[in-house]
Amino acid sequence: MSVRAVFEFDPSEHYRASRAVTRLTPARYYSWASLALAIVLVAWALMSLASGQTLRDQLVIILPWVVLAIIWAGIIPFTQWRLARKLSKRDPIVIGTQQRIVDSEGYHSRGNGVALDIPWHVLYKVVETDAFFLFFYNKRCAYYVPKRAISVDEVAAVRKPSRSALNDRPRLSSTDIGPTPSPS
Repeated sequence: MSVRAVFEFDPSEHYRASRAVTRLTPARYYSWASLALAIVLVAWALMSLASGQTLRDQLVIILPWVVLAIIWAGIIPFTQWRLARKLSKRDPIVIGTQQRIVDSEGYHSRGNGVALDIPWHVLYKVVETDAFFLFFYNKRCAYYVPKRAISVDEVAAVRKPSRSALNDRPRLSSTDIGPTPSPS
């Protein structure tokens, strides 16, 4: 069975899909790592300034690290939001009706005269979230199919070829659309 999702490009939806992909890749740790680094640097600054410095002097040393941590924690979400907002101006492919097809051959994308076909053997994994099916073509990048553009029956129909074609690919356990492991 072939499932066809037809929709118009929505920058907000594209942003949400980008965030979902980020949460499923190593990039999800970047913001937390920057905050942890800032905490370490602030603690180091406090320890080195504990030798009788005034509160004003301590704030002058610590404040730049806190500001830097806040910037780093927000830079990935902000960049994704900004890129999603400007995508339709920078990439004419997303203008107009978008069509995504999932069938026994793989994942297919059509829109504004551009066609993309990715066979199942090329896909790294498929992950189902509450709002999307994410078709990863490598460990960090994915195409998405919004669930709002398909019916409940079609959601089940997307799961079926994904299970059979990707049964040996690594996938996430909580949102995995592959077969569940049998109890040992």
